[in-house]
Amino acid sequence: MRPSIRAEKSQASSYVMAGLFIMVGIFMASTFATGDIATASLVVFLPIAVGLIALILVNPYLGLLFYLHYSFFFIGLNRYVPSLPLGLSIDAVLFLSTLSMIIRLHKDNVKKLNNGFFATTILWFIYTIGEVLNPEAENLAAWVYAARGLSFYAIQTVPLTLLLFDKKEHLDRFVKVIIFWGVIGAFWGIKQIKIGIDPFENAWLEAGGKTTHVLSGQLRAFSFFSDAGQFGVTMAYAAFLSLMMALGPTKISSKFWYLLGFVICIIGMGTSGSRGPVFVVFFGVLTYLFMSRNYRILVPGISFVVIVFVFLKFTYIGNSNYQIYRIRTALDPNEASLLVRLSNQDKLRIYLKTRPFGSGIGTTDSWARRFYPKSYLVDLPTDSWFVKVWVENGVVGLSIYALSLAFIIVMGVVNIGRVKNPDSRQKLIALYGGFLGVVIASFGNPVFGQAPLGVLMYMSMTMLSNAESYDEPENLPELA
Repeated sequence: MRPSIRAEKSQASSYVMAGLFIMVGIFMASTFATGDIATASLVVFLPIAVGLIALILVNPYLGLLFYLHYSFFFIGLNRYVPSLPLGLSIDAVLFLSTLSMIIRLHKDNVKKLNNGFFATTILWFIYTIGEVLNPEAENLAAWVYAARGLSFYAIQTVPLTLLLFDKKEHLDRFVKVIIFWGVIGAFWGIKQIKIGIDPFENAWLEAGGKTTHVLSGQLRAFSFFSDAGQFGVTMAYAAFLSLMMALGPTKISSKFWYLLGFVICIIGMGTSGSRGPVFVVFFGVLTYLFMSRNYRILVPGISFVVIVFVFLKFTYIGNSNYQIYRIRTALDPNEASLLVRLSNQDKLRIYLKTRPFGSGIGTTDSWARRFYPKSYLVDLPTDSWFVKVWVENGVVGLSIYALSLAFIIVMGVVNIGRVKNPDSRQKLIALYGGFLGVVIASFGNPVFGQAPLGVLMYMSMTMLSNAESYDEPENLPELA
């Protein structure tokens, strides 16, 4: 009797895992035999890595879930083990998850890829591939490094989410993971301010981080994220989600814990000394008030938002507190750093007049300093995710990129309107409001394409494009 397909896959997975562990065993034995203690100490971690690889190859869902968790802390971890290429390890996790998904596709599940947002993602990916031919950029390595966050991660994350995060339980888990890491990140940031930084974090500051993270003698907390800007916006995003869950249809005890998470993440946001996060909460709350259709809280909610705005914009109360003062400067149109950014954008606008396809991917900011140290752009920081996309890809590329965002902004509202389950609807509105807030914040900081927000945005945008799948469970074949 012919074995079933599932049995064949299980048997094949066992062979793969056995083969991997045999190869690792041989490699470890040969390494220890050489007497190279430094290399041998690193090899000790190989079984863990191989075990993870085996799990991902057996079940792509575990790969996507690990990718989601790992995106929060791998940058901070690299401060403690700078010799390991942890930045590239996240590429490996995503690639293995994608490979594992492809070899387990079912014809019924392939239909899920018939999605408008995935189509715009493919279009954007094709455009960035075409940017290899941009005559303004000659360094292929710069393009490879920069294109990862720009489109490579998206073209893998979007289909993975469509195929693997397609049930209500996945939506629930996604929100809880964000809040969990938000609270952990907030505690670590508070620790940096109240107790102090450790030697590894201090080494990172001394290596160059101090110029933007110690202002007027005040440390801006960065937790285990890439910088204070990414930390602050992520905290605002987690705080907003926590608040939305507390306001949703959940039991009293859960409301308490969500409110506690909101307070902790808001405090963490304040320790970052970043100004962009305030827009995440501000626009997120406004979005919720209008989309919830709860008119009993609409007027009080808008009134509260106006009061907070007036407090920050037209008073000086609390300016002795550095965090409040930094947030307040976000609403000052004459703030010095804002004027510098606007001046730089004027120069970039002139530069791009004859470059409709931009300067090429990898030609701005840190990549410019590394690969194009003599270029005109090396001394003109973009200071914004959308300015970065515009400069590197031109007005043509920016228009294509904006198409994906516009699709979600419109279809997100339409799709959420079709969801009947109150809990799913509340979570999807929260993701939509958080997404809009991060988009607004990205006009002032390049946070959209960095970890972990890049992962969170691609996954949440995909969920919004597929919102109805979280209303009722589907009985489609499993991928693993």
